[in-house]
Amino acid sequence: MIEPFKDYGDFVNHKNERIICFNVSRTYLGCERPNLYECTRKYWRLNGQRAKKADLVFAICCGYIVGIFKPHHWFPTQCEKYKGRWEFEGEQIFDSPYQNQDISKIVRNRQNPVMYINM
Repeated sequence: MIEPFKDYGDFVNHKNERIICFNVSRTYLGCERPNLYECTRKYWRLNGQRAKKADLVFAICCGYIVGIFKPHHWFPTQCEKYKGRWEFEGEQIFDSPYQNQDISKIVRNRQNPVMYINM
């Protein structure tokens, strides 16, 4: 199989930004939601107060950063099925230098789909 992201380099947080990474492989590859933003923003088990301090949110799929978002508002979900989980509203950043970078060395072999960087 051809590796589509092989030339984009490894992730380095040069600006020391506070980042939350969400592994969206299951919902993104499974086309469970209409777009990457919807795959990334909803139904996460996390500390909401800690999440509110994040500068960026990364959508991670197969060890690569496939989406970068600037969260504007974090809140507990209203969906009964996912009670106690959090979601955010924000905007996707399309011109980020992090786009398509390899982050697998940091997120490899993790059970939890949520990971914090510099937080």
